[in-house]
Amino acid sequence: MAEALYRKYRPQIFEDVVGQEHIERTIKNAIEQDKVSHAYLFTGPRGTGKTTTARLLAKALLCECGPTPEPDGTCDDCVMIANGEHPDVYELDAASRTGVENVREEIIGRVQFAPTRGRYKIYIIDEVHMLSTAAFNALLKTLEEPPSHVVFILATTEPQKLPATILSRCQRFDFRRIPVSLIVRRLRQVLSDMGRDAQDEAVSLIARSAEGGMRDALSLLDMCLSYCEGTLEASLVREVLGASDRSFLFAFVGDLLSSDSTAALQKIGQVMSEGRDPAVFAREVTAHVRALLLALSCTDGLDDLLEIPPEDAQLFAEQAALASQARLLRLMSLFMQAENDMKWASQQRAVLELYTVRACHPPEERSIEALEERLFALEKAISE
Repeated sequence: MAEALYRKYRPQIFEDVVGQEHIERTIKNAIEQDKVSHAYLFTGPRGTGKTTTARLLAKALLCECGPTPEPDGTCDDCVMIANGEHPDVYELDAASRTGVENVREEIIGRVQFAPTRGRYKIYIIDEVHMLSTAAFNALLKTLEEPPSHVVFILATTEPQKLPATILSRCQRFDFRRIPVSLIVRRLRQVLSDMGRDAQDEAVSLIARSAEGGMRDALSLLDMCLSYCEGTLEASLVREVLGASDRSFLFAFVGDLLSSDSTAALQKIGQVMSEGRDPAVFAREVTAHVRALLLALSCTDGLDDLLEIPPEDAQLFAEQAALASQARLLRLMSLFMQAENDMKWASQQRAVLELYTVRACHPPEERSIEALEERLFALEKAISE
C-alpha cells in the first residue's frame, strides 16, 4: 500500500516545520538553556504541525545525543519515536479516550515509574479539549506537580474549551495558519522529489484550498496526482476539488451586482450540471466578495493581503468599483447564510437559488442594507 504524502513528507527536524519559526526557535532555545517545561500546550488550526512538533520535541529530549535542539533522527530512540514505537513516548487520543478511567489508567497509574530507556517519559495528548470534566480534574494534580522525568504535551484546536486551571499550568504555543506562498514552496519541493510537474495555477489552487494547513495541502495534492498521470493542470485540480474557475466567479458576481437574476440562475444550473457541491460554490462566492470588500477598502498591497498575483488584484479592484460597501456586505452575509442553511436542507440547490434571487433584488427587501443599496443605485444613476 502506498504511503500517504502527508505521512511520507512529515518533518523529521525542526527546520522542516513550515511557517512556525517562532515556536521552533523558542523550543530549541529552551533545550539549549536546560529550561524545558514540564507541560506544553500546542494550539492552532488543523494541519499546522502541532503533533509533528510534539514528536520532534520528544526526539530532542530522548535522542542518544541529547537533550539536543538538533536530534540526529537516525539513532534507535529517534527511529522508534518516528515509528510510534518508543516505550517512553505515550500518544493518547483524547477524542476516543475521554473518561476519567482512561486518565487514571494510562497516565496517573504509570507516571510515577521511571522511564524504560530514556531520560524522560513524554505524554502527547491529542485533541485534549475532548476530555471530560472529571478527567481534567483527575489530571490536574499530576499536571501541576509531575515527577521530574515527565513532560506533558497537550495539543488542541479548541483551547477555549480547556479549564483555566489546566491552561495556567502549561506553556502555550499558538500555531499559525501557514501562508499560501510557503505551502506552494513546500508542494513544489514534494513535486520535484516525486519527479512530477504541475502548472503554477494548479499548485496555487491546492495551496489556497488547504486554508493554511500543510497536511490538508499534501492530502489534496496526493488526490490530484492520483487523478492524472502527466502534468498537473489547473483544470484537473478544479475537477477534483469541485472548484470554479476564477473567471466564472467574476461573471457570477457580476450578474449579482447588475441584478441579472436570469443569468445568475443559469450559471447555478451550470454549476449543478457539472456535479459541483452547491455549498462549496457558496463558500467560493463568499470568498470572492470578501476579496472585493478588501479591494474597496485597501488602495495598496491587495495582492499581498490576498496572496494573489498583481494582475488578479487589479481585476478585483475593477469589479469592486462597481459596487458599494453596503452591497458587498449584504452579498457576503447572504452567501454565508446560504452555506450555513445548506447543512440542514434536503434541497441545497433550492437554497442556493433562493439566496441568489435575494441578492439580485435588494429593492424588494425592507432592511437598512437594502435601503443603502437603493441610495447607492440612485446616486450612481444621477451621476451618470
